[in-house]
Amino acid sequence: MAGSGAITGRSYLGLNNMKKLFLLFCVALLLLSSVSAADPQATPPKHKVDNHMFKNFLKSLLIPGWGQWENGNKIRGIVYVTAEIAGIYGYRTNFVAGDDKAVEFKLFADDHWDYTTWSFNDNGETACGNLRTHLMPTYIGLDGNPTPVRDHHFYENISKYPEFVCGWDDWDSNGELAEEDLSPHKITYIDMRTRSNQLYRNAQLAGTLIMVNHLISAFDAALGTDMTSFESTSFTGKLYINPLNVARGISMEVTF
Repeated sequence: MAGSGAITGRSYLGLNNMKKLFLLFCVALLLLSSVSAADPQATPPKHKVDNHMFKNFLKSLLIPGWGQWENGNKIRGIVYVTAEIAGIYGYRTNFVAGDDKAVEFKLFADDHWDYTTWSFNDNGETACGNLRTHLMPTYIGLDGNPTPVRDHHFYENISKYPEFVCGWDDWDSNGELAEEDLSPHKITYIDMRTRSNQLYRNAQLAGTLIMVNHLISAFDAALGTDMTSFESTSFTGKLYINPLNVARGISMEVTF
């Protein structure tokens, strides 16, 4: 019995020591967690992007002024849509006028510039006496004679290069404009082409302004949107440990 009692007593003392050590460990863990988790530094509010910004951007990119109208900026919306209408009007007006002028100068050239007169004289030689540096593509017409291909290069060449001057029906090799490789009809034709090209450039400029108006309106609509709401990510946390019941005594408190 004595031996058994001695053994029993030693076992009891060992169990108590283990409980004490475990209790001390839990208390130390509690203190450590309280120091590390108590009152952490709050993080600043985080911006949460509102999808209305993107929607208004797309709206004004499609139709300038639409996004501004949605934002309540009706005056700005009217300004952008007015600029859009003016740009479309300017583009169409100048482009149509340029086309009309192009038809006009082409008909004028067809009436006053002759391929046969330019190409050959009675001796089968080139008529102008200038060096031929530009090709004049031809095909055989219904009358069996070579006919120039009247494309963009044809109408440009007869106005720019001296070697084609003698094709104009009023060119006089002994006249006062001969030294400048010009004729009255050629001068008129050059003025008509210049005017047509200027109208096309105006149309191109109007088209560029239309695109710029779309982009400026889109960014203005996006920046004019109340585009942010604040999502708080600031919090404090504390960790609690009950040393008497470690398995069920752990809890965490988070305050937003």
